[in-house]
Amino acid sequence: MTMADPLVVHASYPDLAKLVDVSRLTAIDPRIEMVLTSYVENTELRTAKRLQPGSPDLAAMAPPLDDTYIDAMARAEVLFCLDAPLDLPALGPHLRWVQAVGSGVGQFAASGLDRGNITLTNAAGVGAPSIAEFVVGVIVAAWKDFPGIARLQREHTWKSHYGRLIMGSTVGIVGLGAIGAAVAQRIKAFGVDVLAIRRSFEPGMTAPNVDELFGPASLHDMLARCDTVVLAAAGTAETENLIGEAEFAAMKRGAVFVNVARGTMVDEDALVAALRSGHLRAAAIDVARAEPLPSSSPLWDVENLMISPHSSPSQDRYFEMVFDLFLDNLRRYVAGEPLRNVIDQSKGY
Repeated sequence: MTMADPLVVHASYPDLAKLVDVSRLTAIDPRIEMVLTSYVENTELRTAKRLQPGSPDLAAMAPPLDDTYIDAMARAEVLFCLDAPLDLPALGPHLRWVQAVGSGVGQFAASGLDRGNITLTNAAGVGAPSIAEFVVGVIVAAWKDFPGIARLQREHTWKSHYGRLIMGSTVGIVGLGAIGAAVAQRIKAFGVDVLAIRRSFEPGMTAPNVDELFGPASLHDMLARCDTVVLAAAGTAETENLIGEAEFAAMKRGAVFVNVARGTMVDEDALVAALRSGHLRAAAIDVARAEPLPSSSPLWDVENLMISPHSSPSQDRYFEMVFDLFLDNLRRYVAGEPLRNVIDQSKGY
């Protein structure tokens, strides 16, 4: 590309169209040309791409590409998107960088970015405040048994129904990235002890709003001390099936479990068993191994389990904040500076 050539930025997620202010782009570099199209995959395809990126069945599940999208990809150097088609290097011979709209990037594993030497960045941290609010909300709902109170209301029954005190309890956070750190900041205000597992832990390391920090090898020891456990780690090959029968058994009897990470990190049969046996007081999951969760799943019928359909990040202001992140990264890209939130595609985070 010469200084006279346009720098084509292709945005292919519909909710971004209303946010694009071309003047903010050209203020970074007058060569920037924005092209808006639409390419959105359904939840079933995203799940399949994440779990089976090499499956030959993916092509039949993918939405068709129209001429506008194909033409945009043929010229694009930068792609701003939630989803990307299979074999992205063939579609985008000039593509050098993909900015993901979300923090999860498992669906890009099937797109072949590594073959095209294409950098991938995500939106980690943008949704952390709203997800952390959600986590605190379900923790309070579980310990105060709001579902039980709502049940009495539906039955028109006036009967005392008491929850338990959160203050003085211990909350363990598995994964101290942007979401885990935001949870720690907010839940600490309840007067709890906060323990956390960090993948990159080294002896002597500390973290804000965390009373004790541990490495992955101390997972069971930490779980045994916790009244509430929040799973907020990155979903990778290393963390698949991280929480199973042994981990639930290691938790205190009567503990509460919350998962806002990835469904593949939890043995769902073991979760059902721990809830139905009474070993866990309650649980809340915003993610499932298969999404959408099949209507036949036993998870739906577990009374002390709260299920939300991958809805913990609030949508209000989310895309505005993602666009601001993208603009900062675009400025860095033009200047040749390191980008924020670069994904190590060999590790998935």
